[in-house]
Amino acid sequence: MPLCIQWPRRTLLGSVPALALACAPILTSAAQPAPQSAPNAVLSQQQIEEALHPPATRSFTPRGLTRRDAAQSVSLNIQFAHNSSALQTEAAAQLNQLLAALTSASLRKDRFQVAGHTDTKGAPQFNKRLSLRRAQAVRDFLVAKGMDAQRLDTVGYGADRLLNPDRPEDPRNRRVEIIDLGEVSQ
Repeated sequence: MPLCIQWPRRTLLGSVPALALACAPILTSAAQPAPQSAPNAVLSQQQIEEALHPPATRSFTPRGLTRRDAAQSVSLNIQFAHNSSALQTEAAAQLNQLLAALTSASLRKDRFQVAGHTDTKGAPQFNKRLSLRRAQAVRDFLVAKGMDAQRLDTVGYGADRLLNPDRPEDPRNRRVEIIDLGEVSQ
């Protein structure tokens, strides 16, 4: 990546357009968005675990104020049949990584919400019901593999909480989000 050329002081004051041209490659490269990961990429157990339970950091809490951590979540691209809650065979790889993460030492005491999301294609009521059925299908898969059903809640948001609101029909909006609700109360 080219760097800005340092001009002598007398040239800089009289030649602002020249400076702008010399720095243009930096400005244009900074404006380009970062490349995104493949939409069908399978997140590993470690990636899921780190998203749901990030490493503890020291933070400053001003006196008299309490600090409430926001819920941690991770969005997964789980493959379903078109307009259906039937899991495709490709979904098993991601769901097995999810199961390993949710039953790991750092997360085994937590409860989770499995939230289904859709894009804006189709009728809103259909999308809401479909997203709930898909969240329940993920829950059923995890429970069938040995996860405690009491640790999993399901909800379907349809197209109410788009990941990419600027592109409502973007396939990335169709996802299953796993939200850490905190430790299970005994």
